[in-house]
Amino acid sequence: MEEGGKYSEDMDRLVAFQKGMTTWARWIDANIDRSTTRVFLLSVSPTHYTPKEWNDPVSKNCYGQTEPVSGWSYPGSYPDQMGVLQAVVKSMSNPAYLLDITTLSQLRKDGHPSIYSGDLSPQQRANPQRSSDCSHWCLPGLPDTWNLLLYTALFF
Repeated sequence: MEEGGKYSEDMDRLVAFQKGMTTWARWIDANIDRSTTRVFLLSVSPTHYTPKEWNDPVSKNCYGQTEPVSGWSYPGSYPDQMGVLQAVVKSMSNPAYLLDITTLSQLRKDGHPSIYSGDLSPQQRANPQRSSDCSHWCLPGLPDTWNLLLYTALFF
């Protein structure tokens, strides 16, 4: 990354995220006519690789999860990236609409393709603790809810 004539080969991921989002926010503020254009920003989509976050001492990841986390709050931590997103949006002269899907998505530990994504070999399917996809989402499912939230923000 280049900044002020200096190049960095590596940096803290949150620092890099903050720099990228700040650049995006400045561009939006400088180039978008907010009287004719609405800007939406989708928040962080969580993963479910750590069952201790939802108080499951037995599971290894999202594999085999068949129910959402119960209740309205996620027992695990809120992603660090959300603090960056919220600060950047707050700093904008014309803030983007932050479509916050993070907590809603954290509650859906059961919504991942796990070993059923279709791209796994029989050997990978036999080892779900190593091969489960716990970062992407099944369709239909949670992404449809995100679309409903966007639709509501657009028209109501």
